[in-house]
Amino acid sequence: MSTPLQKTVNIRLVSTIRHPNVQEETINIETKGTLTLKGKQYYLVYEEMQDEKNTRTTVKLGGQTALILRSGGVKMRLPFERGELQTGSYDTPYGILMITTNTKHLYFEEGHFQVEYELIINEEVAGTYTLELIYTEAE
Repeated sequence: MSTPLQKTVNIRLVSTIRHPNVQEETINIETKGTLTLKGKQYYLVYEEMQDEKNTRTTVKLGGQTALILRSGGVKMRLPFERGELQTGSYDTPYGILMITTNTKHLYFEEGHFQVEYELIINEEVAGTYTLELIYTEAE
């Protein structure tokens, strides 16, 4: 079994959130992370602060399917498959909330990942989200 290829990367994350009847919100984060290639699968791992809690995010990158896993301050599983509804989960203080993603756009090439999806909670669209990750090898 071969050793995974791993390198440190600079990451720019741009997240746009559109909720019904609420002004659009954009979040920009710049951080360092690790890009790992296991076989033919890329994984991007980075840490961010959310609500003053450290959250580790792992993104399984792909052009047809992708997966975002968050652990720590926020625990969430967001699966994506282009043109398909996928079931994920979000841990709250009151228990696990089942959520659904409806992936509208999914794009991946080395150094650039983008996904646009509707987040559905209790069969209602809670918002439309766009996440873009641009990463370059760190010095």
